[in-house]
Amino acid sequence: MSKIEKVLPDFSKYNAAECERVAFEAIDTYRATITALEEAPASIEDFLIPFDEAEFEFDCAIGPVYTLISAVGGPDFDALEEKLDEPLTKLQTWMMTNEALYAKFVELSKQNLDEESAYMVSEQIKEFRLGGIDLDANGRKALEEADLKISQLATRYGQIVSKMLATSVSVAGREYTLNNFTNQLALAQLDDPTARAQLLAKSMERGFGGEFDTRGIVTEMARQRNARAKLLGFNNHAEVVLETEMAPSTNAVYQLLSDVSKAAVEASKGNEEELTRRAQADGLERFTASDWLYYQEKQKADVLGLSSQALKPYLEMWNVLENGVFFAANKIYGVSAKRRTDLSGWDPSMRVYEIEDEAGKSLGIFLIDPFTRAGKSGGAWMDSLVQGYLATDYESIIINCANFEPVGDGPKFLVWDEVETLFHEFGHALHGFLSKTRYASTAGTAVPRDFVELPSQLNEMWAYNPTVIENFARHFETGEVMPEQMRAQLRDSKTFGQAHATVEFCASALLDQAWYSSEISEDEDVAQFEAEALEKAGVASDLIPPRYRSTYFPHAFTVGYDAGYYSYMWAEALVAECENWFRTVAAIDGDGGLNRQAGRQITNAILSRGSSRDPRESFWELIGHEASAKAIVSRRGL
Repeated sequence: MSKIEKVLPDFSKYNAAECERVAFEAIDTYRATITALEEAPASIEDFLIPFDEAEFEFDCAIGPVYTLISAVGGPDFDALEEKLDEPLTKLQTWMMTNEALYAKFVELSKQNLDEESAYMVSEQIKEFRLGGIDLDANGRKALEEADLKISQLATRYGQIVSKMLATSVSVAGREYTLNNFTNQLALAQLDDPTARAQLLAKSMERGFGGEFDTRGIVTEMARQRNARAKLLGFNNHAEVVLETEMAPSTNAVYQLLSDVSKAAVEASKGNEEELTRRAQADGLERFTASDWLYYQEKQKADVLGLSSQALKPYLEMWNVLENGVFFAANKIYGVSAKRRTDLSGWDPSMRVYEIEDEAGKSLGIFLIDPFTRAGKSGGAWMDSLVQGYLATDYESIIINCANFEPVGDGPKFLVWDEVETLFHEFGHALHGFLSKTRYASTAGTAVPRDFVELPSQLNEMWAYNPTVIENFARHFETGEVMPEQMRAQLRDSKTFGQAHATVEFCASALLDQAWYSSEISEDEDVAQFEAEALEKAGVASDLIPPRYRSTYFPHAFTVGYDAGYYSYMWAEALVAECENWFRTVAAIDGDGGLNRQAGRQITNAILSRGSSRDPRESFWELIGHEASAKAIVSRRGL
């Protein structure tokens, strides 16, 4: 039995009770190990490496627990998540206010360390300061209370949103399971304008009253996070977040979102005129937000000759993954994916693959959980159960989760957005598999949030590469390649509808910033706050609502992208530059950069580095200049 098989959990035994036992044992072991290190000499060998190894072992133990909380969910896992809030918050507070540990890192920072160790130490010192090490006893107590409240609010919000997504709504005699975002995919195909209006209304009213009312959580979360920031000497939570990000200031974030949104709003006006004409030709008296995607799909079919329904037979899910996503990764990075039918995940619909480098050495195990089900968190994401690094012989175990509609035993066809999702999430996985850092805490995707989306968004470009499309876009019955005209139309469609998509994204990103940079009252009216924030930011629109409203916006109100939803846009500026590099500098004989030489360069500069150095250095090594909002505007065809 290989080491990876020993480490891969037997998920059939991982019920909530077993996860609880594992989690509390991991907490006790970690605390004991760290306590012992308080007496260790302040050296790399005696302190820094053991500290890093302790964090690695803790993450390996707790990782499967939180993966199952998100991917399986349900009452038992919900209860466990709530039970873990307090002990994990107390553990974090104890760590970040541990004077003995902090003193070790300060002492290390004064030594002549190698560059990677010095950067890791400096970043850890920053974490201590953001964790309250400089506060007095009263301040630390207040911080711990705030952190516990924030953790509990995030847990409650996430659980409510998961229940929202598992609850169908009835429109025109048909049941719909809503997507986690505002504009529902079904709107593009729904012929009845009244049904479209009802479906969008039901989507947008989620969380505003009733069983799943999250308004109180939204306002209290913003208040708690902003109050916590003031304890640490900052004006608001948005400022705290940027202490560990690439963006230098909240002004820089607003400037980026403002520049891009202005271009998108202007471009959307032309789209609005054309779509309104189409709606009026169909006899609609008034063109509304619920009609936008429907007529945009019709316009797409007329202008590009392309429809989602015509594409579907060529986009069978497993074929897209194996002959598209994996094929591109092999051409660029030399990695291959071998199906492991002897290994399994937590759901029968999952598949497991072993990822190998071009020499046949195992890089780890990849699991994919593609389908939506009751209890599962919404959206798509990547998790690392184990993140490999140079000092260990453990290989990575990485998971991609999505929420595609299940189809039973028949073939699962994707819409094009879902094709991009597969490429996107595997971009995160590649960031983990190709990592080569000295320390576990700096490996893989342990990078700033506004940098972590670079590898994932960049990987989407290969979905449009002619060689890659030809390899995966094949009819599910005949195996015939998608006609060249259709493939060309697909490539031409990349910027189609981007004005609408950009406005709705920027609206949500600006809402996120507003909540975490404003004074929020106890009785803040969420709908009014949203309206005023969007108006102030110049993105208020009756026709293009935000991608997420505050009441169903897990990025902003759980843990992960709070005051950080802008990160996708910040990373896209980097992506635009990297795409241009692939197509020009790295291209060989017109291949668009689909070659091993390009893969080696970007791996050495970015993907292998994790946060072993400032990510700005990694980007500069490859590109040689700063990115800008203009690159995004150009990339999106605005």
